[in-house]
Order: sequence, then C-alpha cells, then structure tokens
Amino acid sequence: MNTLLGRFGHREIALGIAFGVLLGLLPKTNLLFVVLVIFFFLSHANIIIGILTTLVLSFFAIWFYPLADQIGREILVSAFGQQVIGILFCVPVIPWTMLDNTVVLGTFLLGLLLFLPIFLVVWVPLKIFLPKKKEHQRVVES
Repeated sequence: MNTLLGRFGHREIALGIAFGVLLGLLPKTNLLFVVLVIFFFLSHANIIIGILTTLVLSFFAIWFYPLADQIGREILVSAFGQQVIGILFCVPVIPWTMLDNTVVLGTFLLGLLLFLPIFLVVWVPLKIFLPKKKEHQRVVES
C-alpha cells in the first residue's frame, strides 16, 4: 500500500505525470505500451497520479493522432527510417511493438520529446511553491 500511496514527493509526482502523458498518447494495443507500463511501475513515479493522467489523456489522445501520423510518416518514408525499421524488424519481438504504424511511431516519439519538458514544468513549480515535508525525528531519551 505504501508503494501506491506513499510516493508524493516532488519528483515522484512529476515523473508520474510525465509517464502518464507518454502512456496516454500511445495506442494501447501493442507491445511497446506494455513495456512502457512495466518501466512505469518499476520507476519511482507516483502510480496513482500516473494512472489518472494516462486515463484522462487517453480520451484526448485522438486529437494528437494527425500530428503523430505526419511525424511517423516522415520518419518511415525517409531512407534512414526504412533502414532502422528494416534492421529492427529482423528481431522476432519487434513487430509486436507496431513501430511500423505511423501513429504508434509518431505518438511514441512525441511522448518521448514531451517527457522531459513535462517533468520539468511540473517538478519546478512543485519544488518552489510546495515545501517538502520534514522527516519526523526520533527523540532519544537518555
């Protein structure tokens, strides 16, 4: 229970929101989403805030799909993108990530590009305006 509720530090909240945006943008029916969810749960992110952010953003993610489609298409039709995808798809598990789908590739790259700025936009104001809780000190009686 402490894992779900106990991580309310500034970094943990910011990391939960940043992961939530990354996961919320991605289509949910591929191995890439599953791997990122595993990384999310293994990180020190606030799980409740991350899940709530993912759920909320999932409803609005379709608005980002035209932009993601353009990003993914530009990468996949480039010579470099075709070489990378050709090499990656020789690995048997990689086709399940659906990285050859323009929307999946575009939302993944968009989420990666937004990850650090979102983390910083959330973390810096929290650090400035919300004081960190002081640890309770034990009083040792002599």
